[in-house]
Amino acid sequence: MGAPLETDLGKLAEDYVRLALHLHNHDPNPYIFIGDKAQQAAIKEDKRPLPALEGAFARLRGGLEAADVSGSKDDSFRRALLADRADALIARAALLQGHMPESFEAEVEALYSVSVPELPEEHFRALVVELEQIIPGSGPLPERMSAFRDRFLVPHDHVEKVVAATLKEARKRTRAHLDLPEDEGITLLMNNFGAFGAFAEYLGKGRTNVHFSTTMPFHVDRAIELATHEAYPGHHIQATLLEAEMLDKRGWREWEMLPLFGAHTIVAEGAANYGVGLSFTRAERIAYDRDVVLPMAGLTHLTPEIETYHRYVDYVERLNYARNEAARRFLYQGWSRERAIDWLVAYGLETRTIAEMRLNIIEAIRSYVITYNYGLDWVTEHIEGTDAPDTALRWQRLRALFEKPVMPLRAHWNMAPRRP
Repeated sequence: MGAPLETDLGKLAEDYVRLALHLHNHDPNPYIFIGDKAQQAAIKEDKRPLPALEGAFARLRGGLEAADVSGSKDDSFRRALLADRADALIARAALLQGHMPESFEAEVEALYSVSVPELPEEHFRALVVELEQIIPGSGPLPERMSAFRDRFLVPHDHVEKVVAATLKEARKRTRAHLDLPEDEGITLLMNNFGAFGAFAEYLGKGRTNVHFSTTMPFHVDRAIELATHEAYPGHHIQATLLEAEMLDKRGWREWEMLPLFGAHTIVAEGAANYGVGLSFTRAERIAYDRDVVLPMAGLTHLTPEIETYHRYVDYVERLNYARNEAARRFLYQGWSRERAIDWLVAYGLETRTIAEMRLNIIEAIRSYVITYNYGLDWVTEHIEGTDAPDTALRWQRLRALFEKPVMPLRAHWNMAPRRP
């Protein structure tokens, strides 16, 4: 007869952290961990096979089902969040062992607790037809688009200073709206972190290493996009405020561990993307690229074309769901690598080089790609709803999302486990 189930939420949270660290002995994707480094190092040396951990995964989930949270709304909320994390951990462990869900939709549901719409090719084709009138030149649109966009490529030896200046500006704008710890800050590292174009590696206590790829092409529009998404008011600020609320104030240890699966990632990526437009209106973004980025990049000859370029960027953002469809078809519907790249060029409006790198990211993070676009849509609806909040209130609501991770869950607050 086995030992009785652990049902104390604090101890179950510790079990979750331990098991998530064990899982990452097998998972090549990065994660954020700000807990006990000695524990992390010990588990890295204790590389148990995933099948040997499955019983522990199941016991974690069973303990959560059995936990009595009837006397506390906070405990009930915490248990629901932990149950989502446990389900996602189990689903990721199955996937790493080659036990694939039956469909892209099933993978998204198992890992992120949401349903994401499948969009037909006609949806993307209609938007691309509109773009025909914007991109100059003649010949096939993908070739014209690629040539046009690459004119706005920041020279490699100018990227770091452009990024550093934009991070400074994004920080100033964020601190004008959010009261932040005085000792928060980032370290900019120009290196490669996995398959990502940029990655915010939160270290704890308001400090983050922000990694920027030295190999992915860096176009003018990426300066604001990445500085705001990764740092201010994106992942760096999000992690700083989350740590203060969930760990320092509540003592919920499960938030020491932030993997790339679980419903919390929908909010994390969606909120980071929402911060781009909140920090810089479209007009401000055009003005900053025109007055700061182009001169720093040595591209002032393109100043007359910056508004046309941003009309193109608008369409890229509207076509973001094309990446979901590339992932769906490549991962589950038998598309070849070449066909998926062609799709990203035609309907994601990527240059071929970026489309190839984008598919590398899809291969690495799989259905995580949905967190950027579906996440943005969910966060926008959550913050703006139907009451048309002013800018100050939008900042206030974004901070609230950072501090308390409301989940974009379907109606599954019952405790039935999700199945991969």
